[in-house]
Amino acid sequence: MNPVKVNAVSQAFVLPSIKTRDALPKPDGESFGNLLKSLVQDVNGLQKDAAGIEKKFLAGEVTDVHQVMLASEEASVAFELFLEIRNKLIESYKEIIRTPA
Repeated sequence: MNPVKVNAVSQAFVLPSIKTRDALPKPDGESFGNLLKSLVQDVNGLQKDAAGIEKKFLAGEVTDVHQVMLASEEASVAFELFLEIRNKLIESYKEIIRTPA
């Protein structure tokens, strides 16, 4: 039997150095908080647009019912999507909290 050389093994399996939080590169894209904030603003904007078109329809300024229904459904779908994203985030957070350290 040939004895295993310690230097050869340690050189073959070099572990990466652990970097501190400050030394890690910053992501190029938006932060998660900014992404959520823009999502909330987009959904809110769609809700306001739909409410404005409904007011114009009731005042007689808009006569196209399809335009009113389309704006209303678009706002509704965006809000439902936002709620599902929120629910998944809450589930993920609870799962992380339950994970033993």
